[in-house]
Amino acid sequence: LDDPSFAAPIYANLFDDEDGEGSSLIWSRPNTRRGD
Repeated sequence: LDDPSFAAPIYANLFDDEDGEGSSLIWSRPNTRRGD
């Protein structure tokens, strides 16, 4: 996800749980800020 209001883009992945009854959202953001 990237938006001008964010300090940096957010990278996200959505995985189904093994039982198939839910999901897990795993996200990360780079350590550096835009323009650094």
